[in-house]
Amino acid sequence: MSRYKANMPSVGITSFLKLPITEDFSSLNSDIGFLGVPYDAGNSWRPGTRFGPREIRSYSSRYSTWGGNVPEGYWDINHDKRYLQGITMTDCGDVDLAYYDMDRNRKVITESVQRMLESGVFPVIVGGDHSITYPCICAFEHLGPIDIVQIDAHLDWIDEVDGIRHANGSPMRRAMEHNFTRRMVQLGIRDVRSREADYKFAISQGSQITTRQMIRDLGVNTILERLPDLGNVYVTIDIDGLDPSIAPGTGSPTVDGLLYHEVLGLLQGIASQSNIVGFDVVEVNPMVDLNGQTCLLATTLIMEFLGTIFHQKEKIRR
Repeated sequence: MSRYKANMPSVGITSFLKLPITEDFSSLNSDIGFLGVPYDAGNSWRPGTRFGPREIRSYSSRYSTWGGNVPEGYWDINHDKRYLQGITMTDCGDVDLAYYDMDRNRKVITESVQRMLESGVFPVIVGGDHSITYPCICAFEHLGPIDIVQIDAHLDWIDEVDGIRHANGSPMRRAMEHNFTRRMVQLGIRDVRSREADYKFAISQGSQITTRQMIRDLGVNTILERLPDLGNVYVTIDIDGLDPSIAPGTGSPTVDGLLYHEVLGLLQGIASQSNIVGFDVVEVNPMVDLNGQTCLLATTLIMEFLGTIFHQKEKIRR
């Protein structure tokens, strides 16, 4: 008999979606694994994203009977379709990060994601600031060439700031310096702090940059039609890509962002025309969130994106 038969959100140990916890990577035996990366030493402004994984877990318990512990997955009322049916998931805990040793922490992040991939687990990584994306991408070298899709308000192509090359403004530039990374698509870019030199350099390196205004003017479907051919894709979702009216809990809120249905539409379209090999959600800062609004949004986005990814994988297997 299950101890938590009713399984109400306020009962039991808090894991992502109240999933079983498997912190020993050698014992992983599931389709999807959630890994927290509680790190914000790469943030130049408001700290607090180190608490993102913990608070997202807390708010995800709202959906514990929706997708996580129910073998039938969840039913989508918009598509009249059931997603994640028969897909197993586990919470892999957090990367064991320590203070501000960036070199040590990057190594531990990469090794943790590598261990998940070696076990055949699809990694969902929850940050943490955006600097964590680069060491995550490094774990996918053996699956190269890797294409990168980024949803963000910012380019994140800064080369260095007074010698610092691994902050949250640099992960896209660092990632494209590797031979195993091929194409980059950046969606939702805006902000008056965007640097002209970074923009021009990213374009020269082959990045396809789509601004928030372009998405508004052309629509999601047209943007998807204009994407390059994508193969194995790693997706990084910076929560400040969304409008702060619906995602206020972030360290670098930027006005006039994407709306939820636009982001979900883009992600669903990308999943339908590529092979998503992993993704992260970063820059959720519960210290400046409004009643958990951003944490709850992040949970919903993760689940709906996973639903599309695994629906597409099932179609390919058939």
